[in-house]
Amino acid sequence: MNLTPLIEPGWVNAILPELILCLGGMLLILMAAFAPGLRELVAPTALIGFILAAWAENLVRAGNFFGGTYEISGITRVFDITFLLAAMLATLFAREYLERENIESGEFYALLMWATVGMMMMAKGLDLLVVILGLELLSICIFVLVGYHRRIPISNEASLKYFLMGSFATGFVLYGTALFYGATRSTNFEEMSRAFATASATDPILSIAFVLLMSGLGFKLAVAPFHSWAPDVYQGAPSPVAGWLSVAPKAATLIAVIRLLAAMTPLLQHSIWLKMIATLSILSMIIGNAVAIAQRDLKRMLAYSGIAHVGYMMIALLSVRDDAVAAIAVYTITYALMNIGAFGVVSMLAKNQNDPQTLDDIAGLGFRRPFYGLALTVCMFSLSGLPPTAGFIAKFYIFKTAVDSGHLTVALIGILTSIVSVYYYLRVVYFLYMKEPPEGEIVPVGGVFATGALAISIIGIFLIGIFPTPLLKIAGAAARVLLP
Repeated sequence: MNLTPLIEPGWVNAILPELILCLGGMLLILMAAFAPGLRELVAPTALIGFILAAWAENLVRAGNFFGGTYEISGITRVFDITFLLAAMLATLFAREYLERENIESGEFYALLMWATVGMMMMAKGLDLLVVILGLELLSICIFVLVGYHRRIPISNEASLKYFLMGSFATGFVLYGTALFYGATRSTNFEEMSRAFATASATDPILSIAFVLLMSGLGFKLAVAPFHSWAPDVYQGAPSPVAGWLSVAPKAATLIAVIRLLAAMTPLLQHSIWLKMIATLSILSMIIGNAVAIAQRDLKRMLAYSGIAHVGYMMIALLSVRDDAVAAIAVYTITYALMNIGAFGVVSMLAKNQNDPQTLDDIAGLGFRRPFYGLALTVCMFSLSGLPPTAGFIAKFYIFKTAVDSGHLTVALIGILTSIVSVYYYLRVVYFLYMKEPPEGEIVPVGGVFATGALAISIIGIFLIGIFPTPLLKIAGAAARVLLP
């Protein structure tokens, strides 16, 4: 790592979005502490902060900063927008949810802002240590957000479970990084790439380092067999947090894995590492979809569904090419719209949060609350990959990269498991429109913020599904900068 000069001209411009979010989080903390009467303004203030950070992306100049450890490029902007989109949707859904549960405070939105900063660091880091710093900032915020509903035992349990298992995962990441440093004498991706060019694919230290690092990052991705925490944590976390957690941290981890694999390109084709990634992808697709079929709890179903979707995205990692990176970028944006939208509808179910939100709770919702039923239906169609939704485009692009790179078997398994997933997604639609509501029916409670978020999700899903070319071009051009 080159530390001279560590702070060069233009560094403020380079981290302008991060600075806006950090200062915004501090402002929200101060509002909560010294102006509790302004509680109604914390969510709009947070939303303005995220919008300003997104606007600041246009002002940031491309280049490498902080001694070559921090990159600003087209692909980092695409992922930053994904993180900000996920955070804005979570903020909109959380506004009425937190107010209804009487737990709204500036700390919630501040943690969401600081977690977004951590993800930006992971996406822009050109050094494993920078990635780890971002990962830890993200993880600390997640620990608190998952247990934010602290009066509910299931939320406390979810937070403790994520904390304990996340601590072990961090240990794996750090140990793997230490072994990579021992084998390559650097944690900088560019310098590691030069070391990999002359290294042996059978070097046991490199293999152990890769296994440890993928185990730790696999926990953050919730890929099988490192997925056991996901259903319990999603079920216990506040629903808007669960939706955000299912998308944004995974996107940040994926771009970090892409940078690592790009550095290892000289050895990838001559090692078993690609087979390990293919195995993780296949296990995730099969286990995620198979177990989701048996779930009646909506949040647990979406958790297992998320495991399968990470499996689909990992298919693109089998070919570290620009079209594969673009496919992952498109998938993460699409997944943010449809999965956070689905969790958003679940967050509107006004019932004891200790109790599961089951399929029976949405019975007849399509007629009792037509817009909410329509929104959940669109999200389910998109998650299953039916045209003309964005989910179809995202899956098509992922499977196309696998076929083009010669991984036909993995692509076929992905297609077959995707077909299986249609059953449990359409089962939700069946309950929405073809089941009578039970006695003491649950009435969804949603205001302007949540309704606006659902409208954004629906419009985005159909815009990408019907007019995918602009997004595909932007993602493709950005990916070519990362992998020229």
